[in-house]
Amino acid sequence: MNWKDWFSGDRPPASTAEAWLPMLDARSGHSRQEAVEALGKLRAPAALPGLLARVNDWVPQVRRVAGIAVRGFLTDDRLEAWPAALPALADVLRGQRADHGPLLATIADFLVAPDRLRRLADVRGTLPPVVGRWLDTVEWRAASPVERPALLSGRLCSADIVTARWALERIEDLPGGPARSALWLAACDSPTDPVRAHALRRLCDTTPELGTATAQRLALDPRGGVRDVALAFLRRSGGTDAVRVVAESQLQAQALVGAPHGGVPAFAFLAAVDPASTPVRAERLLALAGDVGPKAPLRAVALDHLIRASTDDRQQHWLRCALGDASPRVQRVAAESVGRGVPGLSPAELWPLVMAHGHVVALRRGLTMSRSWGLWTQFGALLDLTRQPLPEGGADALLHAIERWEVSTRLGVSAPGEPQAGRLREQWRDASPVLPPALRARLSFALSTCGLLTAR
Repeated sequence: MNWKDWFSGDRPPASTAEAWLPMLDARSGHSRQEAVEALGKLRAPAALPGLLARVNDWVPQVRRVAGIAVRGFLTDDRLEAWPAALPALADVLRGQRADHGPLLATIADFLVAPDRLRRLADVRGTLPPVVGRWLDTVEWRAASPVERPALLSGRLCSADIVTARWALERIEDLPGGPARSALWLAACDSPTDPVRAHALRRLCDTTPELGTATAQRLALDPRGGVRDVALAFLRRSGGTDAVRVVAESQLQAQALVGAPHGGVPAFAFLAAVDPASTPVRAERLLALAGDVGPKAPLRAVALDHLIRASTDDRQQHWLRCALGDASPRVQRVAAESVGRGVPGLSPAELWPLVMAHGHVVALRRGLTMSRSWGLWTQFGALLDLTRQPLPEGGADALLHAIERWEVSTRLGVSAPGEPQAGRLREQWRDASPVLPPALRARLSFALSTCGLLTAR
């Protein structure tokens, strides 16, 4: 409503909710207040979401009348309005312009009745997480001790980790060991690994007989944190042998194709219980080819173990295998190994392996690995790349690497000795014309400052 209509008294008819609804978002606080008051009297179900939004309005008078209007919907004849309006509660729960606690408590007291909660069941899965968590808390407080285990059982396997963690914490509040153990066991099937790990730990602590069987199952979990909990308990109880038999069977050539999670959990478990045999096992897996060969995740894990376990020429061999693999996931193993201190490949070995993939991502990975070389070795290798054919996007990646190299010289470097200095001057003379002028000028200054070039 504009100011002329306001002062002239030309307002929408009070009997039409559709005419008032747009005014809930009017710029004028007076207009919003009038719309809230009118819609509060009409109690139209379609108005409830907008009224909930106005509960957190920046004008105190609008907030006050919005709270009154919302309370008018807390009757059974207006229960039909709440399923569609519940998402709007998110703004009230997050709102900080006023204390909404009393209103939220009143809404909770109304909705918590079992017959009303059943009317909301169809929309529970579509609610914003903050609203769903609020409803869970409300329902928990109202539930009897007999009802609470069933309530938690439905939340423990929620895809929302906050909801699942909330349910985990509530288990400790339940009376009776059997009820708690049953819920710990159910939580071991949660889709989120922190929940599975915590539930398994508590199950093993409180009910060891159930914990043994569950730990043997979760010892081959795809997540390392869950496997660690299971393995720690099985080592204490002496239950690793049964899992070992299963893990070894999954890594056999004829079973590898259908192994759960590509055989990675089985390999990781065997590496933990029998580290001495891991290199031999990894080499055997990598020797398999074709359809029976390991998939990229298992190749990555196997090569990572081999690189860590070997030294000198063997380590360089496995590094070349990782970098030459067709999978970017396996190639990352090589880059990460060099990043943690493994000696890198020489330029003559690195660039052919990187260029063979024909992709700029592989080139960037190689440029990252080149930082392990000496400063001047890296500079010469980068200059050589300026005269080689690069994959799409490779020129920009190379220029970025050269710029990074120039920045690294600003702390002060000394020119290399001969004959390396002479080779670098020749490389610079050949490569400098293809560089952008601004970068060429900065590099020329850096090379002159350190004494490699004669200042002009």
